[in-house]
Amino acid sequence: MPDSPTKKNVLGGQIRLSPRLQAVADLVPVCRVAHDIGTDHGWLPIWLVQQGYCEQAVAADLRVGPLQRASSHIRRYGLSDRIETSLTDGLAGHEIGDDDVVILAGLGGHEIMRIVSAVDKPCPMLVIQAMKSLPELRHFLCERGYRIEREILARERHRFYPVMQVRFAGISCQLTDLEAWVGPVILTERPCELPDYLVQLQHRIQKQMLGDPQMQSLSDQINGLTGAVTQ
Repeated sequence: MPDSPTKKNVLGGQIRLSPRLQAVADLVPVCRVAHDIGTDHGWLPIWLVQQGYCEQAVAADLRVGPLQRASSHIRRYGLSDRIETSLTDGLAGHEIGDDDVVILAGLGGHEIMRIVSAVDKPCPMLVIQAMKSLPELRHFLCERGYRIEREILARERHRFYPVMQVRFAGISCQLTDLEAWVGPVILTERPCELPDYLVQLQHRIQKQMLGDPQMQSLSDQINGLTGAVTQ
């Protein structure tokens, strides 16, 4: 399988992902099976198979309606032989191989923590885009032996969506509050979008400070970082 997937002409043509989903797709390494948990319309596994990122894919959802829509789209693009649909809660019933990737995108951070906690053995590779509770999720992952290897910021409709590629390393580590809120890789690499993203984070922190004065220290650190990256 190629390291740099190339476009392929398939029945139904190519699809275009939203910026958020494209960022998720960009962090999926070439793999045997991609398990898209909470697949909704099924666009992500369709794109990954079309582009040659995976040999097979599983489009899973807890709800019947979205899974029926995903099945319809999969048939439309002629990929029923390569993408399986699964009506499941999280990873229940999934067999995750060493060369597989689990995608958890568009879910809340606490829901992702519940799904990861419920598996019998750690997932070798996760690609995660959480809609909320990112600081708690980052702490959770690192404490349980996962290592955040890559992070990118997707911008869609004036909002940033951090996306993480996470590998199980088996070694627990601790993050600072600043790392948990901003992202350890984002802090290190300082992408060009970082100043605008820090403004978004600061708005959230200011709201939480109303009920938690201890957030002042984190707010001060964010302000200091903002000044450093805009100089």
